[in-house]
Amino acid sequence: MRILILNRRDIANPAGGGAEIYTHEIARGLVDKYQCTVMVFTSRFKDCAAEEIIDGIQYVRRGNEVTVHLRGFLYALKNRKKFDRIIDEFNGIGFFTFFLPNSILLIHQLYKEFWLRELGLPGILPLILEPIILRLYREKATITVSHSTKEDLEQMGFRDVNIVMNATKHTPPDTSVKKNNDPTLIFLGRLKSTKRPQDAIEIFKRVKEKIPTVRLWIMGRGPEEEKLKMIAKETDGITFWGWVEEEKKMLLLKQSHLLLVPSVREGFGINVIEAASTGTPAIGYDVHGLRDSIRHGETGYLVNSTDEAALKIFELLGDKRRYEKMSSNCLYYSKEFDWGKRVDEFWHKICLKMKA
Repeated sequence: MRILILNRRDIANPAGGGAEIYTHEIARGLVDKYQCTVMVFTSRFKDCAAEEIIDGIQYVRRGNEVTVHLRGFLYALKNRKKFDRIIDEFNGIGFFTFFLPNSILLIHQLYKEFWLRELGLPGILPLILEPIILRLYREKATITVSHSTKEDLEQMGFRDVNIVMNATKHTPPDTSVKKNNDPTLIFLGRLKSTKRPQDAIEIFKRVKEKIPTVRLWIMGRGPEEEKLKMIAKETDGITFWGWVEEEKKMLLLKQSHLLLVPSVREGFGINVIEAASTGTPAIGYDVHGLRDSIRHGETGYLVNSTDEAALKIFELLGDKRRYEKMSSNCLYYSKEFDWGKRVDEFWHKICLKMKA
């Protein structure tokens, strides 16, 4: 089967995130297990190759993150008969292939609150346009990663929404790696307003009032990095790791005690599953996506404020038995998130389900 994936970014893009990991892992599985030919049409970034093969997937890069939508649409239109399936990945805006009979919609989340938080008043226009454009896809077979996003889509009139959740390729950790001696909180993600890293710092400050030895590790880069570093100067115990290689990322997660996820909303929250695979529970805001990835009271807690987050952290760090039970739950829970299973689900729910 020949598959074309249209996506704004790709796995090699420094600005890529969970959506790009998901796309790449599904595509790789389709290549390896089902002998599909997969091409990803995406945008260029600094010092990138215009075309390259990664894990058997052909990446074709044209235009920037804005113009790629038009260029991808024209490419799909011109080459529509060369592909059996066209996967149109919608990140705030799609590639307008809704009228092609062999196209599928892939959407991780609606942006909604993101627009105003990221763009301010100019965000009103995309906030209005997003649901209007998205409704053009209502008759398409659709894949999403969480029940939260499925509910959003069904409220808009979508009738064929299939859930294929995220996964992690990480196995349970080496038991020789111990948690840090000092209680350690960790933030993992893009340093941008929609991820609310400043809230992670506020939570840390509240915890430090009662637990002076607590530490906060911040992994990731983004537009708010310098601002956050200025704020962090006021408080001891915060370390900025920047972008780190995969092996280092997992080591830091293994050594930390709790993951902080104060996002505005998530598609699912792959960082929650990565942390769980190292026995690290998550404290996240009670928002779309995180309601799907965090099992409240079992693998972490869903909270509604920085104060509530701090209270839950006090409870867990002050009760060794409860923490160890939750950490054990995380390891067991993470085993459900296997990319091999997800590829099978994607293949049977979407690739085989559609009429040729």
